[in-house]
Amino acid sequence: MAPRPPFLLVVTGPPASGKTRIARELARRLRMPFVVKDTFKERLYEVFGSHDDLEERIDRAALAMLFSVVDSQLEAGVSVVAESNFDARSDTGPFRDLCGRHDLRLVQVHCGRAPEKVAERFAERAASGRRHPGHRDRPEDAQEVLEDVHAGRWDALDLPGELLEVDVDSVDVDELAATLADD
Repeated sequence: MAPRPPFLLVVTGPPASGKTRIARELARRLRMPFVVKDTFKERLYEVFGSHDDLEERIDRAALAMLFSVVDSQLEAGVSVVAESNFDARSDTGPFRDLCGRHDLRLVQVHCGRAPEKVAERFAERAASGRRHPGHRDRPEDAQEVLEDVHAGRWDALDLPGELLEVDVDSVDVDELAATLADD
């Protein structure tokens, strides 16, 4: 019997859309490794600090690390969940490269909620102080997040494979995991 190709589950959506929670729960239910860009960013902040002049480089480095780890997992035949607020304008290329290098099954779960609710949740999260300080999110940044949501920055990525659009406020994660496991 031929082995099944590894499964790449890409969880996307705007900041504060609930995608990390959904991705973590799916990884747990599907028993898959879970790779998160923010985890890499937070370790980089701890090493290099968090200054405006570093932010773009740290973001690019964290994204490069995420794609490297995903590539290594796929090379080993291991399925993986990759989560981030991937930018629809610039982050499709690395995923397409992965698809070209590996025989894999790709499913994208795009997490969303009403744009105003995303901005509200972002402001609440920024004010809570529970997020790693390196992110330097401020409640007043919610307006910029709202504008970027409306501009399509975090729309679903144009990727081969299946796309599942989910409303994080009403999705049944058990049902979603069962759907993904059945395919």
